[in-house]
Amino acid sequence: MKNKTIKKILFAVFAVAICVAAYFAADLAFFQYDDPLARASLTVENDDKNLSFTYDNDAITLHGAENATVYALTVDGIKTVEGAYTESLPSDFLGSFAAVRIDSSNDDGDGITEHVYHIAKTDMEYTQGYTTAANVFLSDEIPFEVAYVDRDHFTVYLGGEPVPNAAVTVTLSDGTTKQVTTDANGNINDLDLNDVRNGLTFTYIPDAHNTYTLNYQVEADTIFTARWLSAMLPFGMIILISIICIALDVLLRKLLYKKEKMPIGKTAITSKDTRKKRFVFGFQTIRWIIMILSFGLLIFGSRLTGTVFTNVQLPVLACPYNLDQLTSAGCYYFSHLDVLFSEGWQEILSFFGSFIICAVLLGRVLCGFICPLGFVQDVAHEARQALHIEGISLNEKMYAVLRLVKWIMLIIFLGIGFIGGNFCDFCPAAALSPALAGFKLSLGLGGFFMIVVIVAGFFKRRAFCNICPLGYILGLTHKASLFKLKKDAVACTECGACYEACPMGIKSIFTERKGKDVRRIDVTTADCIMCGECVRRCPENNALAITFCGKKVYNADRMKFMKQYAPKPDKYAPFLTHEKKSDKNE
Repeated sequence: MKNKTIKKILFAVFAVAICVAAYFAADLAFFQYDDPLARASLTVENDDKNLSFTYDNDAITLHGAENATVYALTVDGIKTVEGAYTESLPSDFLGSFAAVRIDSSNDDGDGITEHVYHIAKTDMEYTQGYTTAANVFLSDEIPFEVAYVDRDHFTVYLGGEPVPNAAVTVTLSDGTTKQVTTDANGNINDLDLNDVRNGLTFTYIPDAHNTYTLNYQVEADTIFTARWLSAMLPFGMIILISIICIALDVLLRKLLYKKEKMPIGKTAITSKDTRKKRFVFGFQTIRWIIMILSFGLLIFGSRLTGTVFTNVQLPVLACPYNLDQLTSAGCYYFSHLDVLFSEGWQEILSFFGSFIICAVLLGRVLCGFICPLGFVQDVAHEARQALHIEGISLNEKMYAVLRLVKWIMLIIFLGIGFIGGNFCDFCPAAALSPALAGFKLSLGLGGFFMIVVIVAGFFKRRAFCNICPLGYILGLTHKASLFKLKKDAVACTECGACYEACPMGIKSIFTERKGKDVRRIDVTTADCIMCGECVRRCPENNALAITFCGKKVYNADRMKFMKQYAPKPDKYAPFLTHEKKSDKNE
């Protein structure tokens, strides 16, 4: 009894420590970039180019600036930029700039002056955001303007008001022109995101005496450049530290085994498993293909397709600070419910509508097939198997502890935003996709947490999934999900192979034997990620099966199970056997 009390007190202290650390996660910096404005500079060049902004790493250059006035959005409103900022931008700047030059003439002799407004505008990377806000100037000096909203569409303004049903000419960076018409709200919706990255020029002629041209340039990163490598630096540090931690663990275990005179087993990296597992195309192959594709799309999707589906809030840990994702990430609003409830009803309905549809159609299939953090853990697990390093198996008591940790994570995930904290500084996913996409993001406690995720995932498959709060929320809908894990209690021999194989430690898969139909017992739980490992390792025909809408999509098969480890057939064997018989007869 005394030991149990001590354990409860220790766990309570641990829980409080985790909550406090999550609240102050931003102050526990793993890697800190300079403030974007502190490392950015603005220069003005009076060259022969059209009025436009360009980027070179963190340097912004305004070209064709003769007789042009430059403006900046600041915390106090619009400010005229006097001269250039060659070292860093002032701290009160917000990262959006505009320049305007007005050419006036009366060449046709009608007594009315014609005005041509040459305008350039740019938004730096971190001002683009992941909400529907857009930076607009709407000043008297800049009567015509376009605002890039949610990396999805442009809104055209004239005199501070949206311009509906207007014909606008859009010139792409390669000189190609497109004739577009704004909708009833003044929006242009059919522009490719990759065209936006390369720069656009909008031309609007409302009457015979005014012409407006606006060159828009958004700061965009290109992978495999010096800037991208700089953005990858914190993630590279995480990988390096993780490898060191894994190597130290293996070394310490070998020394411990040697000291205790225990068999070293697979901790000797040079040892090989004598069983040669054969490749068998099937459910697991398809799962890996989907994981690889979804990983690429959730990180580089908008670059590959030129489109971002902002109305789809996919409930996986895909960090929304990466603006190159194919869809929005539902993890942000779940961990910032205070922000969600401050949005309009359309945003709220879009969020919960996306979640309900994903939960019913896919459930925790999203965890097993789509989530980028799950993919990283599976890669770490495969790396351990390739190196023939012994993993760590958990017992029921350890799984029970993980379930308690999961509840702590859930409380932090759903509630920290209401008390002034930010789960994004605590989330390990923040260290992954933004860096791979080239976005420089300072990391708080989440950087250290990512090391834990990789190291733990190396030794215990899908270790983080056991405590993932978003995955558990998604799993709560398993009763309504169209994907189910079904068991045939008659075929099951209770060998326990499924429990041993399950990365989530779900014991009820092999212990459950009751149901309306003992041949089709639903053993799906909120923790099941539908990875199919239990089905793959089950040696009894149809004892376990994954179903979709009641139809089997993957079921246990004894022959497939045996085939994984069966030796490859030798195509020359029949001839060799025949030859040996002939020799014997002679």
